Amino acid sequence: MKNQILILSFFFMSSSSGFGQVYSDSLIINIQGTLGKLQSENENLKSRLEIQSRSLTDISKNQSLTDKTKWEKIKTNLIKSTEVYKILSDDIIDLKSQVINQDYQGYIKKLSSVEKGPLGFSFEDVILKTAENKAIFSKKKKNERFMSVLKSLKDSPIVGLIPYASQAVNLSTAAVNVAYASGMQDKRVNFDKIKEFEKELQRYTGFYNMLDKANLMNTNSSSQTVTMLEALQLDLLEKFKKDAQKLGYNPRDLRGDESLDDYFNYMIGEFSIDYMKKRISEIEGKYTQKDGKVNLGEMLQMELDLRHVNNNLDYTQSLCNRFISVHDQYFDFENRYFDQVKQAINVAKANNIIEGVGERPSQMIYEDLMKDLGSKKKKKDAAIKSSINIKELKDKIDSVDIYKIL
Repeated sequence: MKNQILILSFFFMSSSSGFGQVYSDSLIINIQGTLGKLQSENENLKSRLEIQSRSLTDISKNQSLTDKTKWEKIKTNLIKSTEVYKILSDDIIDLKSQVINQDYQGYIKKLSSVEKGPLGFSFEDVILKTAENKAIFSKKKKNERFMSVLKSLKDSPIVGLIPYASQAVNLSTAAVNVAYASGMQDKRVNFDKIKEFEKELQRYTGFYNMLDKANLMNTNSSSQTVTMLEALQLDLLEKFKKDAQKLGYNPRDLRGDESLDDYFNYMIGEFSIDYMKKRISEIEGKYTQKDGKVNLGEMLQMELDLRHVNNNLDYTQSLCNRFISVHDQYFDFENRYFDQVKQAINVAKANNIIEGVGERPSQMIYEDLMKDLGSKKKKKDAAIKSSINIKELKDKIDSVDIYKIL
């Protein structure tokens, strides 16, 4: 009876404790939800106040500006925004072309090869020599047959079918599977030797798996970067066409065999600073009076398209900021990729699979490989930075006096 009371007491205490915990957690969740809602409402209110404040500031500015000052600001903004379009378009095209650098990617691709590469060994030879040394089968003819199968594996299209894995990993997996399958058919096969064979290959596949992981991440990040740049390019095209048409320029349609990059280069070549200056001069000519002075008040009232373009340059600024964000994110991806490739090489070093070449010992091969990898990474980064001047883009968009002419 006493034991039953103790059990019931323990159960009650546990239940009470659990109920208290649930109640406490529920209370915390409700409080957090309320605080989150209040914070969101506060941010919305703050945003509305900022918009109202900017609107009042713009009204105040417009009331204090003369027609001449307004027109000078619009003219300056139109000319500078033309420069921004060219710089941003060129930068997008340049970054897209630099996302995949064949020299850098080709060098890393050599590391994944089953043939003799920068690490000093041929993985094909490693598999064959390891199988030969382990003598998995008791009879010579069966060992020779197994070796013959391994030699034909590397040329089999099936080996390359597994997605996101290097040929080396696929080849190793296939070789081990063949060994175990043969063992299932022959009772005299020594499974311990197969395990030793597998373990020896794992010293190498540890490196290849790490490299595969890095290459998969790089493939995904490169694809993501190109996707974001193409989306940005399409948004820029839409914005450019709207502004250009309001400024008297009607670009032809994209041709069937024409790339978006070529199309942009064509339009930006025509919609130049000289075109913009000429267009401004033509508009001023429409409102030039007999005394040679431009009726700025009438022009500002009538040329609504000019004011519309000027008043929406903040969207052009946001496109520039999007590109800067993609540019910075791309370099983050590249640095992570570089670090993961170095980790893969360090795995190869730790597993003692790097081989010396000629009079150069394995340590020198390792050091030279790290040095060459860093040099090619530095060269690739320098090529991007020299073709894409982020500071120039920032300075140019910052020089546009973004506010609305009412």
